[in-house]
Amino acid sequence: MSIYVRIEKNRYIDSLDTLSMTAVLNEMDGITTGLIGMANKVFKGMASEMGFNTEEIIEAGESDFVVVADAVSQEHFAKAVSSVLEKNSAERGGDASQKYTTIDAAVAENGDANLCSISVPGEYALMEVEKALNAGLHCVVFSNNVPLEDERKMKDLAREKGLLCMGPDCGVANINGAALVLSSINNRGPYGIVGASGTGIQHVAAILHEAGSGVSQTIGTGGNDLKEKVGGITMLMGIDALEADPETKYIILISRKPSDAVLEKLLARIADCRKPKVVFFMGCNKEEIEKTGAIWTESLDECAEKALGIEHISFHFESDHELKKIADEAVLGLGANQKYIRGAYSGGTYMDEAMRVMWNATGGIWSNAPLTENFKLPDSFKSVANTCIDYGEEEFTLGRPHPAIDPGVRRPAILREAQDEETAVILLDFILTPPGHMDPVGFVIDDIRKAQLQAAKRGGKIIFIASVLGTTADWQDIANQKRKLREAGVLVVSTNYRAAKLASLIALQIKERA
Repeated sequence: MSIYVRIEKNRYIDSLDTLSMTAVLNEMDGITTGLIGMANKVFKGMASEMGFNTEEIIEAGESDFVVVADAVSQEHFAKAVSSVLEKNSAERGGDASQKYTTIDAAVAENGDANLCSISVPGEYALMEVEKALNAGLHCVVFSNNVPLEDERKMKDLAREKGLLCMGPDCGVANINGAALVLSSINNRGPYGIVGASGTGIQHVAAILHEAGSGVSQTIGTGGNDLKEKVGGITMLMGIDALEADPETKYIILISRKPSDAVLEKLLARIADCRKPKVVFFMGCNKEEIEKTGAIWTESLDECAEKALGIEHISFHFESDHELKKIADEAVLGLGANQKYIRGAYSGGTYMDEAMRVMWNATGGIWSNAPLTENFKLPDSFKSVANTCIDYGEEEFTLGRPHPAIDPGVRRPAILREAQDEETAVILLDFILTPPGHMDPVGFVIDDIRKAQLQAAKRGGKIIFIASVLGTTADWQDIANQKRKLREAGVLVVSTNYRAAKLASLIALQIKERA
């Protein structure tokens, strides 16, 4: 294997595109590992850590586009690069898409535009957001690693201009029916959502869609918005916007627990809001939420369920009785040594939720991002007893996109966990998103089947449990993804919470058997 580099001078491609392009490159024939991006400090740092510290990359300027890979041959590299660039061009509209060198130039030719999506490296985000806001544009800022001081500056300016600044680190937004960044495609409907958790917004919005309803707007604030230094500016403005929006009948708020000072402001604003409100602030108690006149919920599932209840719409979540019946049948055929649950997660929100659900049944769960530090894994590539691993953490994604975009990041986990004779259950989550892999389930289905065969040869079985987040309108089609899983013998349940509940019931059955 050898390292090959292609550099295109003064060609800018934003980070959303380079993320998906990197995912495609790493699947190409003859490519061991590769990286695509703009030659800024962050990219060069990742390239260096991956062993791609070549003279060409060191000398490249920040406006240069770089493709680098460890490949079998120059021919394989050239073919892979050509395929990646062609695929990206086709998906983005090819030559029909208009390119502009500045925000001002784009605004001058598109006078009706009122929103700008920004995904530049974090160190440049403030400068670009200020340009967009000064041009009268609302902003969706996907850029991450933005200092809190910069985030506060951009949001103060947005508030002064009467514009929304969604993000930095905004992964999900759906504005006037347009699915932005990593958002699923949703039906329009009466529910407006503001949230600091992208997965949380997507989860609730997907259930509303699948229940036959939909969203008016979903506004992602970015994960730092509710910290004291930022002040909850976007969530407060989001509530204002949804209250004024005639298409929004009900408001849903989703977040981990805000800082105390921000929570006080939010509770006061929620109390003043005239529209019905449903609130899921993880860690906030029922009484303080209900004092505002809002409906309190303790999980993402319940948040969606109670929101639908306002309109008397139901959605089928598996009951405890149904899950118990599935668990009773699932444990039949397990080997005598099989006793542990292993979770391979695409991101932290779902893993955190699952670990909390399973904690008591398992007696504690080891992780690379644990609920308590005494359950921190010594080695993230080696599970201990009951273990859940977040494959969206930097140790797995350095130089690669998030698992929601590149399912190959966690692919090795399936066979590795199945090789452990004490593994009984493997938990998987699948998140559908327009920039993501077109068939995330199909990408790993052969590994699932191989794992089941390995366990059968030992006289046991692996119980695979999965949930899929997305909608029937997503290009990957949630119904099709679930069908493939079920055909491979995977137990598919409606949500991540239910998947963790089913795993807990199986863990208790195993304890009783022991």
